Amino acid sequence: MALSRRVWAQAAEVFRFQPLARPVLVRLDDLATPGKAFPFTADGVTLSSAAMPNQPLRISGMVVRTSAGDNAPERFRAVCLKCPHEGCDVDFIADPGTLPEEITNALGKVTQPVYVCPCHNSTFKMEDGSRLFGPSPRGLYQFHVTGVQGAAVEIGEVEEDVLLFA
Repeated sequence: MALSRRVWAQAAEVFRFQPLARPVLVRLDDLATPGKAFPFTADGVTLSSAAMPNQPLRISGMVVRTSAGDNAPERFRAVCLKCPHEGCDVDFIADPGTLPEEITNALGKVTQPVYVCPCHNSTFKMEDGSRLFGPSPRGLYQFHVTGVQGAAVEIGEVEEDVLLFA
């Protein structure tokens, strides 16, 4: 019984992605060092099963270089900048020394950049958008970095749920 719950929980963490209307390209020069983030806007289309199907949708995102090294797609992560809790726009906090006291009291010393929702202080990891603190029921919605071509990072897909609930 416990094994089946663990397998189900791991399967629930697998995201399903859908293609964007067109890929987003972000210059590698804008993502030169770990922790460096760059905002972007992506164009999508709501799913046929959404309340308003097949409608154009603009999605704000942020791509970040998570580690030094070559320019492999795995070194970059992109997230949607809408908090899953109530849809507020999250902020990228590059200097963790500026975090609100409520967050540092809950998490202790924060040494890496994070995303923070200013509405209720939900806090998310820079590396993958996973939830660290606050009322958000989950981590940030994900974009999929589909490649690094020439001098640009290509973001070509978004987590399916964004196209249902946005």
